[in-house]
Amino acid sequence: MGSPEAASIDVSSGGSARVTLTTAYVVIIVLGAVAMLLGLFWSRGEWGHAFSFSAGTWGVVAAGLVFVAAGVFADHFRVRLGKGIEVSASFLPDFLAVTILGPLAGAVVSGVAVVSYWQKGQLLRNLTIVGVFVLSGGTCGLIYFLLGSQFVPPGEAISGLGLAVGGIVAGIAYQLVNFMLFVPIAWLRRSLRPVAYFKEALQPFLLFHIFFLILSLGLVYSFQYSGPFGFALFFLPVFGLIYAFRVYSREMELAKRLERFSLQMAASMITALDLKDNYTAQHSASVAQYSFDIACELSLSKRQCNLAHLAGLLHDLGKISVPDEVLGSTERLTSEQWEVIKYHSVAGYRVLCDMTEFEELSKVVLHHHERFDGTGYPEELSGEEIPLLSRVVSVADSYSAMVSDRPYHAKKTPEEAVAELERQMGRQFDPDVANAFIRVLSRAGREYRTSEDANFQLQFQKIRFLRDIS
Repeated sequence: MGSPEAASIDVSSGGSARVTLTTAYVVIIVLGAVAMLLGLFWSRGEWGHAFSFSAGTWGVVAAGLVFVAAGVFADHFRVRLGKGIEVSASFLPDFLAVTILGPLAGAVVSGVAVVSYWQKGQLLRNLTIVGVFVLSGGTCGLIYFLLGSQFVPPGEAISGLGLAVGGIVAGIAYQLVNFMLFVPIAWLRRSLRPVAYFKEALQPFLLFHIFFLILSLGLVYSFQYSGPFGFALFFLPVFGLIYAFRVYSREMELAKRLERFSLQMAASMITALDLKDNYTAQHSASVAQYSFDIACELSLSKRQCNLAHLAGLLHDLGKISVPDEVLGSTERLTSEQWEVIKYHSVAGYRVLCDMTEFEELSKVVLHHHERFDGTGYPEELSGEEIPLLSRVVSVADSYSAMVSDRPYHAKKTPEEAVAELERQMGRQFDPDVANAFIRVLSRAGREYRTSEDANFQLQFQKIRFLRDIS
């Protein structure tokens, strides 16, 4: 289950219209939660028979406290996925309360168990979180009762097929209601669209949610057929699973931090290189944008397009190994100096391949100077032996170099550079890739075609790190 820190609504920030909308939405959530609790309380006599726990009012209260404690434990081990996004395994005790104790107890447990999310002085935040989980738990309970009771005779507890069908649908409903109620908050607080919020808060843990749903149904079954003692034997190991969820989540969090750090280190190397040769950063920015646009024109996947963008940005990383007098030479390079320059693709590969997150990226960088006819470097690959994204970066790199002023050649006009791309199709360039770029250029303005608007920092900010690449 996800809880956006976006729900920690700060009414002192943002425009007045957004603040008003946020406050109004919180009021609607709270009123909806109150109406849910009152409705469930008044109608409890209609569905009480459908649930297998029959220990009286105080027994239900005691069992509810157990589930609240389990929920608090699960929320204590929640993990932050990013700014404003936290997830935990508390769906499991919430769902057990719903299916064993009924909709009213489930709604109360779901709302109270999020006490660990509360923050002093954050009234709107606290009310929003409680309201959302009361509505999630209550909706889950009602769907479980309404659907599950269709598979058993009137007056009997939900079991068997009713437990399976009603439980699965109710569990899905819990997650959907939780997600949908937090979507407006994520947008109002962070301008985060539903798809982006789904990818941050729900998608990474779909398998865990499915696992916990199946586990919950098994625990409910054990309660129905083994009683409270047998249920307790099965339930205690669940605390270990909740802790394992935390460990797994923490590993993901640490991996993302490492990926971000690695990328920032690589970008810092490009910035350092630009101090030696102020052409590099702007050139890398234009190659990144061109590579991304070519990949999109070729209808590659979003992952491949983002990888092309990052490869374009870091393709000259290996030039950090080139001596200043060679890199900045205004004279024709000797054969020995040319060999030093050619080594930069291998050097870039060696820097990136040492970072496990960039293994595929490193191979794109390694081969971006291969030629389609097999006369390139470092391995003289030809045709489709060359990775597709290396062929993409090669076209983008060459065009950007042609329309830029360098000590050893005057810049070409965009028209002259396009003519050179056409002449080198099948020799230096993959014809399909070169034609795709020519189509992109034909639709673009002059600033784009001359790469005058290229900005390294802007291109770096566009990167969605490895969660968009992997």
